[in-house]
Amino acid sequence: MFISCKEDAPISRRYPCRFTFNAEQHPTSIIVSACKSPGSYVYIYTSIDNMGIRHVYAQSNDGKTPREDNVISTDREKNYTAYLLGANNEIGLIVGLTNFNGLAAYDRTCPNCEGLQPLAWADNRQKVSCSKCKRVYDLETGTLFSGNEGDALMRYGCNFNGLILSVGN
Repeated sequence: MFISCKEDAPISRRYPCRFTFNAEQHPTSIIVSACKSPGSYVYIYTSIDNMGIRHVYAQSNDGKTPREDNVISTDREKNYTAYLLGANNEIGLIVGLTNFNGLAAYDRTCPNCEGLQPLAWADNRQKVSCSKCKRVYDLETGTLFSGNEGDALMRYGCNFNGLILSVGN
């Protein structure tokens, strides 16, 4: 199974993005499920704890699944990438399989607000909203669904081959 982002969609270059997730090391991760199940999306964000260990967190749009903590512990995983998740690693990305447009990866910050405002699940959790400007974005297309005129979500290139998820610009 090889799934990639829609090729004609513009890729944002506003912030550097390089993220790789190894499904072989985390086969039951909700990140893997979001890459395979239409309408499923996850927030992906990362941090390093006080012991120097990287954690890749995921939060599903289903409203039921608790936050997942994927510990990046193998040398192979540690050396994959710089873990640059767009505008801010601790806010991160939104990744999922759209119903009609394939795999999608977006920056989780509002493209229309200063100060890196994180987006939150909205409505039926197929959309995200900004608490500051009140704009709502459709995850199927990344476009503005409601609110004042503005930019669409910042989109990144993505591929999932069943074992490795790669997101970047």
